[in-house]
Amino acid sequence: MGWFSSSKKEEKSGFMDDMSEEQEQTLEEFKKIIAEESLTEDSRYDDYYLLRFLRARKFDIEKTMVMFKKFLEWRVEHRTDEAMVIYKCPNVEKAREIYPHGYHGTDLEGRPFYIDQPCNFHIDDLLKIVSKEELYVYYVREYEKLIHVRFPACSAASEKKIEQSFSLLNLKGFSMGKLKEKSRNFIKLAIDIGSDNYPEIMYKMFIVNTSFVFKGAWAIISPFLDAKTKKKISIHGSSFQKELFKYVDPSNVPESLGGECTCSHTEGGCYFSDVGPWNEYPADEFGEAAKQAILEEEKNEIAATEGLAPPPPPSSGNVEEVTEQMANLEVQPAVPTELAAPPPPSES
Repeated sequence: MGWFSSSKKEEKSGFMDDMSEEQEQTLEEFKKIIAEESLTEDSRYDDYYLLRFLRARKFDIEKTMVMFKKFLEWRVEHRTDEAMVIYKCPNVEKAREIYPHGYHGTDLEGRPFYIDQPCNFHIDDLLKIVSKEELYVYYVREYEKLIHVRFPACSAASEKKIEQSFSLLNLKGFSMGKLKEKSRNFIKLAIDIGSDNYPEIMYKMFIVNTSFVFKGAWAIISPFLDAKTKKKISIHGSSFQKELFKYVDPSNVPESLGGECTCSHTEGGCYFSDVGPWNEYPADEFGEAAKQAILEEEKNEIAATEGLAPPPPPSSGNVEEVTEQMANLEVQPAVPTELAAPPPPSES
């Protein structure tokens, strides 16, 4: 061994283009077990998707299998695919008026840029407008849209694989009075939903406009986060723009946060504009084929229950009509009794 050599192996990140031989073997083993146990044949769960679960469990195959099986069970239990197409959340848009949040362009690398201002409202006021069930389904839908629409659209626009997002949490106006037990439960389950079912999708988070009061809040919230996630969080006071602009162009940052954008064309401004490459993207996962398949399954189940023959599949010209009919059946996914606050993308 030479003077300048090292026995320590270079640590690989575990992303598709940065894997060690051992990590590649673990991925193949993961796929083999999934096939042997017939866990899923869903084409959405490609190598990129599976690697997120492996990274979340540090390529421990046993822990990863436990996580992935629970994830698949969770999707069935909460009827996630059906919720994506059928379930409607009519009150969520009203709730967004008091709780500004949304995607606003991309960072310098092409990742979706998420902005969130959670300090404008009190949790009790929010729950007067929207039910816990609606919030739960709405944010599951947002996670699904992030993975199956926003990421592919950003990948196409930047001509490289995009599988993580950049988040900014604006805490202007924060007070400890807003962080009571109901709010803490709200936050905890939000983190759990993301980390258990949508791991490794956050590249970085800026928490800005923090005050000395935030130290107390951080002491309450931080135990919910693992060490890996904490390393991705950058906490700032009111002078954060110089650091933020290293990651996000000022043209994609709202003027209220020191950037250049006002989104004057959109009522409510930047937090409501949802501007980004995903607006031009053909969202196949949310498309007509998915609608017809899921609606047909639901109708067959209802027909079987009533002793009726399954109706014929809807024609391409009647998709919206059938969708409306199914929506009126009020088929809703199961939801937990205690729900978490809508999160920016989180992970394990």
